[in-house]
Amino acid sequence: MRIRLSVAGLCVVLAWCAALSCTQAEESGGLSKELHGVNTVALRRAIEDLAQSFPDQYPHGAEYLRRLTALEKEVETLLAEPEEQPEKAQQVIENLKSLKAEALLANPLLDFDRLLLVKRGEGALGLPQNWQGNCAVAPRGYDNEIAILSPVRPDGALTTFYRPENDAFVGDVDLHFDADRMLFSMPGSHGHWQIWEIGADGTGLRQVTRGEEPDVHNYDACYLPNDRIVFASTRVFQGIPCVGGADRVANLFLMDADGGNTRQLCFDQDHNWCPTVLNNGRVLYTRWEYSDTAHYFSRILFSMNPDGTNQAEYYGSNSYWPNSTFYARPIPGHPTAVVAIVSGHHGVPRMGELVILDPAISRFESDGVVQRIPGYSEPVEAVTVDHLVDDVWPKFLHPYPLSDKYFLVSCKPTPESLWGIYLVDVFDNMLLLQEIPGYALFEPVPFRPTPRPPVVPDRVRLDQDKATVYLVDIY
Repeated sequence: MRIRLSVAGLCVVLAWCAALSCTQAEESGGLSKELHGVNTVALRRAIEDLAQSFPDQYPHGAEYLRRLTALEKEVETLLAEPEEQPEKAQQVIENLKSLKAEALLANPLLDFDRLLLVKRGEGALGLPQNWQGNCAVAPRGYDNEIAILSPVRPDGALTTFYRPENDAFVGDVDLHFDADRMLFSMPGSHGHWQIWEIGADGTGLRQVTRGEEPDVHNYDACYLPNDRIVFASTRVFQGIPCVGGADRVANLFLMDADGGNTRQLCFDQDHNWCPTVLNNGRVLYTRWEYSDTAHYFSRILFSMNPDGTNQAEYYGSNSYWPNSTFYARPIPGHPTAVVAIVSGHHGVPRMGELVILDPAISRFESDGVVQRIPGYSEPVEAVTVDHLVDDVWPKFLHPYPLSDKYFLVSCKPTPESLWGIYLVDVFDNMLLLQEIPGYALFEPVPFRPTPRPPVVPDRVRLDQDKATVYLVDIY
């Protein structure tokens, strides 16, 4: 039987054949790229570390390493000619992904079955710019809620814990040390931002800040070891100079658990952000210094006693890197190291690189960087530029350290990716725990009790109208 084709028909057949060849080439090339992209070295580092650190709680380490070695040999063989065995290559890739998930999820530090997080529609992320506080973003217009992931793994269920009414913002979640209640920011009295509290069982919702002033915003609170609360407030009635005062400044204040006895702690020209408690009981926060310095590069880490005394630089004074440091948290059990987000001044809001800093090594620029994640054994350069992280990927938000090596974090790996919750480590592994199409997942916090830091006794003398200043060197 003969098949007769016109010239036009022949062109269609040739075009189809060419397209098929291109598709096959793309598939084989994609498999080769994916095989090359499997970081077995990083996975081996983590398995070896977990087996050594937790010999009794991580019993299958040797088995994971045997499986990994066998898969590495298969990868090496396939990389020679991956197009010859596309189905085999795809199976090896799936086996590697499965082993990675199994080995990393067996981490004994994941010894909790519920993870608190904020789920927010990706159309309105509610992230202030790096010179702003919450009151600069709309208090309403959000599809968001506090949610719980359980179990804490990719196949875990995401359920609603608390969903605000009338599309109000809910965020800045701070879980109490006893895990029996939590603080968060949400619109309240006079339509302004207020501090709210709710019980761990979802009952007892109450506005903590009194909200008596019709023109004051209160937000971003944290519990202290003595159960008092530190929070940011615009009751200082100051404006940011570079925008002509259009954005309000918030300084840190102290109040009792019932919202009474409010007292100002910081007296700064510009913002204080992200208060949290260090392992020694002092308060860590970000302070924007604006006097006699280039304001693009001056959001540095500060610490103070919970009563506001002994305010001192923690990291970054007189440095032009990092431009901004947000969401810093202390490394569990470590006397000085913290994990934080390094961001710019203008550009992307609050998000940026995930960096471990240790002021015991150095407080200056990148000299005290333990590691950037990912970036195993790579030096971190102190780059002086305004839009510091606009073109950097992956981007991170809201880190929560499980140890000095393993972290929960909100991450957007590529410009096309969703904001998901990841388990990451210093060995360059990144494991997706949860993502939801159309939503960003922020603020991961294990829903469990944590050690209560020591209570630092008050030193301030409220009955005195004079202060004692210790000046070491005025120069």
